[in-house]
Amino acid sequence: MNPWEDRFDEMSRKTEDVRKKMFIDALREKNPAIDPRLAMLTPAEVLETARTDGEMNDFMERIHSDYSPEEGKVALIYPDTERKPWTRGSTDALSYRNLYTALKSLALNDRVELFALSPLVGLIPEAYFAEMPMYESSGLSSFMVKRRGLTWSQEDFKAVIDLASDRCIRFLERNHSGFGAWHAIYRAPSVHERIIQEIMNKHPFPIWTYTSRKSLSDTYLEVRKLVENIKRSL
Repeated sequence: MNPWEDRFDEMSRKTEDVRKKMFIDALREKNPAIDPRLAMLTPAEVLETARTDGEMNDFMERIHSDYSPEEGKVALIYPDTERKPWTRGSTDALSYRNLYTALKSLALNDRVELFALSPLVGLIPEAYFAEMPMYESSGLSSFMVKRRGLTWSQEDFKAVIDLASDRCIRFLERNHSGFGAWHAIYRAPSVHERIIQEIMNKHPFPIWTYTSRKSLSDTYLEVRKLVENIKRSL
């Protein structure tokens, strides 16, 4: 490589770093809770954080070692969102507000235990929502990555899906039998659908799945319709 090519590569890296900082600042304007250190804008960044970040992995290990199911409940897997936190009664995440309203209106609050499906951690029980690291993983959206002019890697994306499914399987192997049934709600197509499909390919746990073509943030009635499937199964 000649000196001009070296200089060009250096300028390209600096330009991408400047763009990333600009995008992270914009994300934090919308959601100040996000930890800028955990704002991941490409699949490679998500994969690196999932594999090596101490805070994220300590949080995951705490869940795996401390969590135990509540008796007499059914489990609901629900997609994580970029807007955080998801704490009941105070969240600004519209998809979670829609879900909490649906569970309450259908008298399911005491019968359903909620788990967020995270591409980094796997399954996060609701009891841990308040203490979770405030990550941002829009780097798994090919549309957003390419729109930002950043590097999209399909290989890294697949590696994230593979790792996330393994972490979910580890949790389910320990806790699946602790519930009367497992249900999952997610948008199709989505990252969360890919993770669920990979879980079932590797280990076909009995999980009832309900999908929507619409965003779970856009309409309460769509979320309620999906939750009604769970009520009918009880």
